[in-house]
Amino acid sequence: TTAAPTTQANNKPSENQSSDNKQSNANSNQQSNSAIPKDGEAVYKRVKNGRTTTIKYYFKDDIVYLQDAVYAFKPKEMGKTEEEIQKLLKKRHSIYDGVKGIESTIARKDGIYYHTLKIDYNNIDWKELHKRAPKTFTDENPTALKYSEAVPKLLEDGYVKQ
Repeated sequence: TTAAPTTQANNKPSENQSSDNKQSNANSNQQSNSAIPKDGEAVYKRVKNGRTTTIKYYFKDDIVYLQDAVYAFKPKEMGKTEEEIQKLLKKRHSIYDGVKGIESTIARKDGIYYHTLKIDYNNIDWKELHKRAPKTFTDENPTALKYSEAVPKLLEDGYVKQ
């Protein structure tokens, strides 16, 4: 479950998730950069270890300007208690809640916990994110996220274009 607020797709939405990215390069469903559009919308999804991550990018001239991400957590499939998932989500939510340019919500439905992030890259307060989670957001003024650079990293991490 990576690639929430990113400047480069290798920044994680939470330091709790960095271990989830250790996936082999066995996934060879790479797209060539020439096939990647410069404008539009695209959705990527990954299901792994009781977590389902769905990320929708909105981009123009290869620059991501909006991102919607939904992280679904199934405690039993993750080998975690509901309390552990609630604690994880509260910590994640605290990083993003109230930061300019980000909407963060948490919900529970049918035993599944959802963390939704809506990110407006044109208005995001990077300094505040860096202050709240310096290991995750290492730069106070990062370069723009390029869709053409994010896609190969997502595919490598096991995401599938929808």
